Amino acid sequence: MLSFIFSGMAFLGYAKFKFKDKIFYPSVIFSLMWGFCSLYTGIILAGFGENLYLKSYYTFKYMDEYIIYFTLVTLLGFYLSHKFGGRNGISLGFSLDFIDRILGRYKFIMWLCFFGGILRIFLMVNLVGFDVDRIIDYRVAANNMMMASGTGFVPLVFKITAYIQMLANFYVALYGFRVGFSVFDLKRTVILFSLYSPIQLATGGRLFIFYFIIFYFGSFLLGRGLVYNYTESSWLLSKEKKAFILIFGFLLSLVAFIGMFRGNSTSASSKKENFVEKFAYITEGVLCAEKLMCKYPPGTYQCDYGVTTFVTTYTPKYLAFRRQLNGTKMSAVIGCVIVPLYLDFGYWGSLLVWLILVVVMETLSLKCLANFTLVNFLVFLVLLKVSYETILTNSIQANLPTYELLLIFGILYKPIFGRFE
Repeated sequence: MLSFIFSGMAFLGYAKFKFKDKIFYPSVIFSLMWGFCSLYTGIILAGFGENLYLKSYYTFKYMDEYIIYFTLVTLLGFYLSHKFGGRNGISLGFSLDFIDRILGRYKFIMWLCFFGGILRIFLMVNLVGFDVDRIIDYRVAANNMMMASGTGFVPLVFKITAYIQMLANFYVALYGFRVGFSVFDLKRTVILFSLYSPIQLATGGRLFIFYFIIFYFGSFLLGRGLVYNYTESSWLLSKEKKAFILIFGFLLSLVAFIGMFRGNSTSASSKKENFVEKFAYITEGVLCAEKLMCKYPPGTYQCDYGVTTFVTTYTPKYLAFRRQLNGTKMSAVIGCVIVPLYLDFGYWGSLLVWLILVVVMETLSLKCLANFTLVNFLVFLVLLKVSYETILTNSIQANLPTYELLLIFGILYKPIFGRFE
């Protein structure tokens, strides 16, 4: 318990310290997510959450010690990156007029995102039926569609709309960055969120809410940080603070409400979870890592040396672990970044490789900010996304399609963006 509390406080303390630059570094979002995750885990171990669906599973044999090493290694990596990885700050490499022209030319992406989501909803209702109390069935069916290797109409729609959502992520981020140089508009933000939401609402998912926060508000903070550092203007206007409170209250409430609806289609104990307990799912990745270490204790298995982390998560050992989880109440699809690292490199090796990855990612983000061109902006966004997702998935391997999209943007920069410069 105390180890998780210590880790949570350390991560949140670092996030507060580093955000004094008013720049939303990947290390800041990583520290925020892991700080809340660790604190929540520690609170659960202390006795909180008597109605939690997975309450009986929160017993730790390995992770209570591993989390300390993980925290120290991560913060060391952040320190080394900012000490030797280049200067802090942003050097903007494109004009606001350039952003305005791109946003105007490609605004149809958000409408594609909206209507693609409506199509997804229609197909899901057609497949599963319409019942608010069966949202979990939508979720399972949608995951099957995303995993399907067939070429039928429904799997094809899900694959195409998944790429549309990637484009929408970039559009939302660019829009948020531009708003950072002007005045935050609550009405326009709600409209943008409404166009962005349906694709993931069709599956009963809720991580898209945090994606919107990361891409839109993370980019907004980048833009506002530039204004703040180079002018005498205030960080947030009074009316912006009120709008932020309203929108964040709405978004976080939506996360809990979706969780409540999903709980209605599972067990009775899940239905009893209150508003705060619905956020406990952010701790399930750490719980998954603990169960993995229990199945494969340190030194008792052959490491895969990078296959799980960088190539494919679905290795024989991981699939055997998933089959074991299928016999429990735990989710078989949630697992933090520690899971693939541990399978590939073992207990101590995973910490060493993670240190290298942290230094590489944070240093790359600093290089992007030092020469903040449009492509580097997109790379920076992907680093934010990878950092955010580490508490719930193998975000390094899971973002392979996004890396491919970045490569396309880099190769076809002139025809896609160059004419707007």
